[in-house]
Amino acid sequence: MKIAGRSTLTAMLALSLAACGLSPEKRLDRAEEAYAENRFNEARLDLASVLQDDANNIAALELLARTQLQAGDGEGAYSSLQRLDELNARPGDYDRMLAEAQLLRGDFDAAIRTAEALGSAEGARIIALSHIGLGEGREAQSAFEAGLTAPGDRSRLLADYAIFMLQAGDAEAAQRLATQALEAAEDGLDPLLANARIAMARGDLNRALQFFSAASEEWPENRLAILGRIGVLGDLGRLDKARPLIADMANRLPGDPDVIYLQARLAAEDGAWEDVRSILQRFEGRDQPQQQLLYARALLELDLPEQAMPRLMSLLRSAPGNAEARRLLARAQLESDEADAAFSTIRPLATSALGTAQDLAIFATAARATGRSADIGDALAAAPPTERLGTLLAQGDSALRRENWRSAIDAYEELRRWTGDRNALVLNNLAFARGRTGETDEAIRLSEMAHELAPDHPSIMDTLGWLLVESGEDRSRGLQLLERAARLDPDNPTINRHLSEARGG
Repeated sequence: MKIAGRSTLTAMLALSLAACGLSPEKRLDRAEEAYAENRFNEARLDLASVLQDDANNIAALELLARTQLQAGDGEGAYSSLQRLDELNARPGDYDRMLAEAQLLRGDFDAAIRTAEALGSAEGARIIALSHIGLGEGREAQSAFEAGLTAPGDRSRLLADYAIFMLQAGDAEAAQRLATQALEAAEDGLDPLLANARIAMARGDLNRALQFFSAASEEWPENRLAILGRIGVLGDLGRLDKARPLIADMANRLPGDPDVIYLQARLAAEDGAWEDVRSILQRFEGRDQPQQQLLYARALLELDLPEQAMPRLMSLLRSAPGNAEARRLLARAQLESDEADAAFSTIRPLATSALGTAQDLAIFATAARATGRSADIGDALAAAPPTERLGTLLAQGDSALRRENWRSAIDAYEELRRWTGDRNALVLNNLAFARGRTGETDEAIRLSEMAHELAPDHPSIMDTLGWLLVESGEDRSRGLQLLERAARLDPDNPTINRHLSEARGG
């Protein structure tokens, strides 16, 4: 059980004081209203107050058990259900609630026994999840399949089955099941989260954001929905929208490791590496790869490579394929005058088509420092620049099609490091991606550079023209560029749409 932080305790105290003047009946009514609106923390506070006055209030005990199940508190729900049993006040769906509580407690065998007697889709879901908890994948799938024809609401079963199939590698079946789950309960938490996860797996971040946003609005206290929404906003480069969500979560969950990591990520985006170090220092010894990697990066940026190295070595031992850990370790080794070690560390990346210009630069520095300059040519021969650029172009273009602006920016910025600012299409696509993340000034600057290199290219004129119109920077010039682009490429639907909207505005 988590210990409430200061702000949480303050909120609890405020609610408790506010409840002092209300009758138990009014407090129970308020709890029912909060429960109906998926505000389970508020409901629990009022219910606790009612039960403090009357420990045998059956209505409050039943609603508390339901609230605890919704909040994922298996231990609390089990205790409340046991108390209802002692009072001979079992609700009609007592066995279903008990099976759910047993599942949440990790008492999988008991959950299976209880759920088997239900004969419902919800019972089959609990059985399937219990088998997953026991590591019995085949039995889990059999239970899911049985639940598809069982009576009762199937929305949660379909959602969990979708995630099961996604993890099994069958994306097509996962999508079909998730769609069915949403059709069964369009506002259901599990269907929304399942669809969000599948959209993320497909690389459709905008669609994932829609589902996470809908889930967090309908279920305002759900941690997974809010964290998912924040994570996708970050991946899309929409940090302006992520910041207030992170600040709100930090106020409500001040000690939550995931929230603290998000705060550190924001500080890193701002280049505030001392803040990153300070935020993550409390997690220094924890086995959280993403936090440890960011913490090591902060140490490196603060000119503390000796402190960063052991953390990066540990990360690389546990995940040899972690390119960023390998890159940072090689950099730390170079900065610690361990050029031989840096050479060996960075070589797998430097000789790969996935290696960046930074990887090759680190490799070249290490090679020269150790008298192996000839190996630089070997690295280029193993993965020539044309192959590297082709890989990056494919990554950037794919990210643009998926509207994954952050990945697109990363790919095109890496291309700039290889080619300089000589490729108009790279600059144009980078400008477009940065414009989608709200970095308008930088987007216009890059688009102007692209237009100077290729003044007669219709797509480049379209990007610059639309940026000038959309931002209000220079509507007149933007409209002229769009009109000229449309004359040069009259069948381009994007240009025609931008021109139509510019004229209408």
